[in-house]
Amino acid sequence: MTTSGSSEANFLLMWSRLERGEELRRLVTKRTKLIVLTNPNNPTGAVLSPEAMDGIVGLAEKSGAWILADEVYRGAERDGVRTPSFWGRYDKVLVVNGLSKAYGLPGPRVGWIHGPEDGIKRTWPYHDYTTISPSALSDRMARIALAPETRERLLERTRRILNRNFPVLEAWLKRRRDLFTFLPPRAGAICFVRYALKMNSTALVERILRQRSVLVVSGDHFATDGYLRLGFGSTPAILRAGLARIGKTLHEIHRP
Repeated sequence: MTTSGSSEANFLLMWSRLERGEELRRLVTKRTKLIVLTNPNNPTGAVLSPEAMDGIVGLAEKSGAWILADEVYRGAERDGVRTPSFWGRYDKVLVVNGLSKAYGLPGPRVGWIHGPEDGIKRTWPYHDYTTISPSALSDRMARIALAPETRERLLERTRRILNRNFPVLEAWLKRRRDLFTFLPPRAGAICFVRYALKMNSTALVERILRQRSVLVVSGDHFATDGYLRLGFGSTPAILRAGLARIGKTLHEIHRP
């Protein structure tokens, strides 16, 4: 099923599987209907090990739950090693992907759901009440982008950008070891960093936006205060300029 971006795909799958009145009081019980995950992960850029994936599948099988695997960052691995898909590991898997992340083509607003035939048929009536279908022009652009040779060129371009830009961010963070701790992301143009300031993350990003016109995502958005999600998918010049502006605000806050 083709959707208007992967965000619509996620919405449709949750809407069509989570009915009113359901409460998930603990993780994966007999009442669990849907296990949702992002692999490679947003915001950390981490990738699940095969053992972890098998464990998740085992829990889903025990409860009879569906697995909704958002794999929109698959193909954006910095080392070029493709993240294994959840598809084929279990008969109740629904995979979401789209052109916005690994392919660097958010403009066409094309995403998709890959799943068993009965799962797609169940979701289709809900799709009819949202966008029905992407535009013909977006559909044509997606077909060109996903042609085998073009697809690999786009993914290679993404890896070049990531491997060119991450050292810039990494060096900037390491020069501020008194402020930041982080694990290098394996995939995606995002890095989730912990900071040592006694300041709420939303308040911090709002101050950076207001003072420096630089947009950073707060850890609060992921229920993890004390962290920032920094993107590094732009040109090196823009990245350096943005980091310099962020650094000025951090210096004002952190200086003795």
